[in-house]
Amino acid sequence: MGKLRGSALEVRLAATLFLLLLGVADIFGAWQVKDFGAFNAKGIARNLASSSMHGSMHMHHEMSSERPVDIEELNETSHHVDRDLLVQDTHVHVPVYAMTAALLALLVFALELSSPARVGLISLLFSAPAIDFAGLWGAHLYPNHGIFFGYWVLIGGYAMGIAYLIIFVLTLFQCWIKKEQAI
Repeated sequence: MGKLRGSALEVRLAATLFLLLLGVADIFGAWQVKDFGAFNAKGIARNLASSSMHGSMHMHHEMSSERPVDIEELNETSHHVDRDLLVQDTHVHVPVYAMTAALLALLVFALELSSPARVGLISLLFSAPAIDFAGLWGAHLYPNHGIFFGYWVLIGGYAMGIAYLIIFVLTLFQCWIKKEQAI
């Protein structure tokens, strides 16, 4: 293991360009979450509350002519993820997460790391999406515990980002900065 540093130029270039393009996709993914989701557990819980709960809250607001204004709600988006959209997102995102984790794992194999470090990174790569989507479904199915599951979503998302950044930095360092030492 750990042969990326001494690899041919085209191998190091491919690894670097893959990570750069993945980083661009991650930036736009974060932008989409900011626009249509939330970066906090309360917002995640609100956006994923089951449609029956969301509908009953909506009906309550329509039936009353006045309601108290919560200052925090004025600047919040009113995007709602219903079950059909959550099924679609799960169907599309989980396989893409799996392929991304697998490709990143191939880079982990090529990095000069100890076996426990590789096991830790690979475990993080594959568990992060599972935690993320367990939180999404938990917030949808159990809206009374939505904030709790919202934290799962945040933990899963940030864990995947942290794993990516570790691999990105190590790859750049081992491919382009630290030269292979002669033995």
